[in-house]
Amino acid sequence: MEVKSLNAICVWSENPKELAKFYSDVLNLPFDKELNLPNDTGIQFKIGETYFFVGLHDKIQGKAKDPYRIMIGFTVDSVQKTYDEISPKGVEFIQKPTPSPDKTFYVSTALDPEGNIIQFYSNKP
Repeated sequence: MEVKSLNAICVWSENPKELAKFYSDVLNLPFDKELNLPNDTGIQFKIGETYFFVGLHDKIQGKAKDPYRIMIGFTVDSVQKTYDEISPKGVEFIQKPTPSPDKTFYVSTALDPEGNIIQFYSNKP
């Protein structure tokens, strides 16, 4: 087997419409479609060729219990510009824009409303 690309990322929630509103309104992710099937409900975004799905899951309750287990990364033009743009919207950052440990890119780290860690990456500050 050879994996050719990453097709989708799913973030499960007990309140997917509210969480999807954050990704839509604050991060401006491009809306693709909404699913309202009996066993598949949620909001789908499409970033390039990758689907980002925020869906309802009956086994999820409350905020992320271990947010450091998986971190969702988004490439942006500038981590500093992203920080300056979304901080006033109430986004909690746990790492302000900084060079990566090996100094090859810049990164900042924030939390979505359910405590999932999201990171922003760019080649310039």
